[in-house]
Amino acid sequence: MCNSINCSHDLNDDLSDIFGGDIADVASANEFAQAVTAKATSSVTFEEKCPDCRGSGVFRSYTGRVVGDCFKCKGKGVRRFKTSAEQREKARASAAAKREQQAAEAYASAVAWLEANPIEAAWLREPVRGDFTFHADMLASLQKYGHFTERQEAAVRNAAAKSAARKAQWAAEKADREAGAAVLSMAKIREGFANAVQHLKRPKLRIADVQFSLAPAHGRNAGCIYVVRASDDTYLGKITPEDKFLTSRDCTQTDSDTVARVAADPAAAAEAHGHQYGQCSCCGRELTNPESVARGIGPICAGRWGF
Repeated sequence: MCNSINCSHDLNDDLSDIFGGDIADVASANEFAQAVTAKATSSVTFEEKCPDCRGSGVFRSYTGRVVGDCFKCKGKGVRRFKTSAEQREKARASAAAKREQQAAEAYASAVAWLEANPIEAAWLREPVRGDFTFHADMLASLQKYGHFTERQEAAVRNAAAKSAARKAQWAAEKADREAGAAVLSMAKIREGFANAVQHLKRPKLRIADVQFSLAPAHGRNAGCIYVVRASDDTYLGKITPEDKFLTSRDCTQTDSDTVARVAADPAAAAEAHGHQYGQCSCCGRELTNPESVARGIGPICAGRWGF
C-alpha cells in the first residue's frame, strides 16, 4: 500500500505495475533465496566447551579456590563461535604461513640492502657498547620490515659516515703513534715477569700510577705487556714483543717517562716506589717490616720477581 495522498495504485494492482516493469528486473527468485540462505547461514554458531575453565564456568586461583566467573565464557561454561574449531585452526595456520612468508621476504630484502650498502652495513653490525643501541635497533627494524623509512635511512647513512670518518682518523693517529713509538729495552722486566709467573697466576707490577701486566698467552696480543693507569684503570698502551711501546691516546708524557724508567731498571723502580708510597710494588701491601721498609720491597716479592 502506498501512503501518498495522491496515490493512484489500486490494492489489486500487479507488482509489475507498481515497480514499473517486470518483477524479474528487480530481483530474481534465485537471488532472493540465496540472500535468505546466506543470512541464515551467517547466524549459525558453533558451541564449544570453554577451554579456559574446562566447562566449569568458574575461575579458580592457583590454590584451587573459586574467585568468580570465568572471564572468557562469562560463567556459562561454553563459548560460541561463528566458525568451527577446524576452520579457525585452518585460518590460524594460514595466517602463520603468511607471516612466515612475509618475514622471509623482509629478511631477503634486508640482506639485499645491506649488500648494496657495505659502509652502512658495517656500522649496523658493530657490537653494542654501553647504552648506545641505535645501530642495533635499526638493524633489527630493517630485518623485520625489509626497508627503512626515509628518515631512518637518512639517519643511518649520516651515522655510518661519521663513524667511518672517526675510524679513519683513529687509524691515522695509530699509524703516527706506531711510527714514532719508542723502542725500549724490556729484557729486565720480562725476566722479572718470567720469574713471577712461576709463583703467581697473574703477576702485576705497579710503579707510581702505572701498572704492568702480561697479555694472555693465547690471546691476539700474546707476548705483549699491557700498561694501564692504576688509579682509574685507563689503558695507556702495550709493549710489543719487539719492545715497541705503542701508546694510546690517553697516555701522557709523564706515563711514558714512568714506563721508560721502569724498563731501564725495574728493581730500582720497585724499591723507589716502596720508599715513596710505603707499599710493595708487586703485591700492593703496606710495608711494615723494618727490613722491607728499608729496602722498599718485601723479601718474598723480591724473591719471586728476582729483584
